[in-house]
Amino acid sequence: MALAAEKKPVLDLTILPVEVDVDGCTAIILEAAKLNLPWEEYQVAVQIQCGDVLSNVFHIAYRDSKELTQKLRTEVAKFRYIVFLYDKERLKQLGVAR
Repeated sequence: MALAAEKKPVLDLTILPVEVDVDGCTAIILEAAKLNLPWEEYQVAVQIQCGDVLSNVFHIAYRDSKELTQKLRTEVAKFRYIVFLYDKERLKQLGVAR
């Protein structure tokens, strides 16, 4: 009787940080983690760079890549809007950018 081969997990590895172009800005994914919840959910630490303005680090929780893409596009749109409204020094004073 042959023993069943043990099923070894497949290594799915992405080396971080990763820079992704999102609507003309760069989303920098610094860290990713699977949350310990009854449902499958993940969290990433992100910074956004539009031109010479770099946001502070913030977190996005998501369930799949489609939701992450949607949330990144939303955050980039919000960041682009405040960069349009205020200059870099004012954004630093407000604690929004570095």
